[in-house]
Amino acid sequence: MILPSPLPVLRTERLVLRRPIATDITDRHAIGRDPEIYRMLGADIRGLSPLTEDQARAWVESIVAHPAAWVIEFQGRAIGEILLDNFVEADRRAGLIVGILDPQALGKGLGTEAIRAVAEFAFDTLALHKLSMRVLGFNTRALRAYERVGFIREGLERESALIGGIWHDDVIVGLLKRDFDALRAEPKGPAIPAPALRS
Repeated sequence: MILPSPLPVLRTERLVLRRPIATDITDRHAIGRDPEIYRMLGADIRGLSPLTEDQARAWVESIVAHPAAWVIEFQGRAIGEILLDNFVEADRRAGLIVGILDPQALGKGLGTEAIRAVAEFAFDTLALHKLSMRVLGFNTRALRAYERVGFIREGLERESALIGGIWHDDVIVGLLKRDFDALRAEPKGPAIPAPALRS
């Protein structure tokens, strides 16, 4: 799989998906570690320590080092990351990973926007056939975001994640290009009937 170099900036109505810049370290440090977000990502939040500046720098450096990763920017600040991973060139498929890390950015549909933009890039530019993700079964917010873009629940991996001493299921979701294309072709809202003409 040959990725464009440099990786293109992807823009949506409210987001800019781009490669890291220097101020992302400060933004990531300011966000810190929200316990509920970290739990949804599969972390054991018992004894969760504050994020250090060095850890914020390491987060940015990990995105720099990844060939298909973007910082999610909202209103001029970094709020998370999204990336394509685990490419299988023979099958034209890849995995998708997204994390909105700023609790103030949740509940606004921003994850859905970011996922849709990267799906468009994956299907239209990279000519992939399928995207796959695994999501913790209790992460209903993430599941709703993926399903709004067209991901389908394809399977359940029972008790595959041990978090805080408790076993949890992983939901396997997938998106085919043809399903994404069909969703894109749908009208964006209900048609508004024309007013009746009076004779």
